[in-house]
Amino acid sequence: MARLGRCYELGSGVTRDHEKAEDLYIKSAELGCAEGMDRLAEMYLRGRGKKGTKEDAVKWYLKAAELGSVHAMFWLGTLAENGLVSDPDFAEAAKWYQAAADHGHYVAGFHLGLLLEEGKGVAQDFGKAAELYRKAADEGVADAAFRLGALYEKGNGVPKDPAEAMKLYRKSAESDSKAMLSIGEMYLSGTGVPADPKEAVNWFSMAADNGSWEAEIRLGDLLSDENGPVYDKEKAMEWYRKATEHGDVYAQYRLGCLYETETGLERQMECLKWYSMAARNGNEDAKKHLMAIGFSA
Repeated sequence: MARLGRCYELGSGVTRDHEKAEDLYIKSAELGCAEGMDRLAEMYLRGRGKKGTKEDAVKWYLKAAELGSVHAMFWLGTLAENGLVSDPDFAEAAKWYQAAADHGHYVAGFHLGLLLEEGKGVAQDFGKAAELYRKAADEGVADAAFRLGALYEKGNGVPKDPAEAMKLYRKSAESDSKAMLSIGEMYLSGTGVPADPKEAVNWFSMAADNGSWEAEIRLGDLLSDENGPVYDKEKAMEWYRKATEHGDVYAQYRLGCLYETETGLERQMECLKWYSMAARNGNEDAKKHLMAIGFSA
């Protein structure tokens, strides 16, 4: 009955009809079918059902979890952690994530790992977090590989091992800009690999191209260093300008600094524009620079 309801919900082989789907899920749930309870809870959670609320979704997930539904356990954890129905409750979230993880749900294990690493709702335990991250990473969860890499880089809960951190960051970097950024930092500092500023720039650029505004700032700082090994003022300006598109005030200030070193009315007007913008957004250094050149915010 629950599967027929799913057909009506999705319009698979029949005309889509959420009302019929809801009625079938209700009948299935009342007969004690965990799948029907799961599906009904999901409808109410997403606002597709007319006979129940988000609070009813929690009630049906609880019933399904009592019958052993790992999917329901995971969602009870998610709802509790994010406060999607009531106030966030990290201890409750940890309880349900643990229950789901005990049944092999590695994504729930990953989320439990995050709570353990941060000490939210549970005692902080880097070692246990690392174990859970490893299981999720082995299943292809990119963020788990990144988190595990960070633990190895810092030596939290696992032996400090920059080479292992780099290995995990590379695994995560296939789809995670945070990992790309971390690899860039390791090449820049020579941690776990020979120092290579040009390779750092390559990784920061990949991270920036994948949406990391932090990487844009790192590129701006690295390329604007006149005494650095990869100095390129124009490219630095390009990256700072991209960061300003995200509203980054520091990037606004840095553009003012770079334009201040140049001659020509147009360039000096750009300097004034960026300093003024940064100053209006609260950057104290920009305010000082404006006063030094005879202007105020």
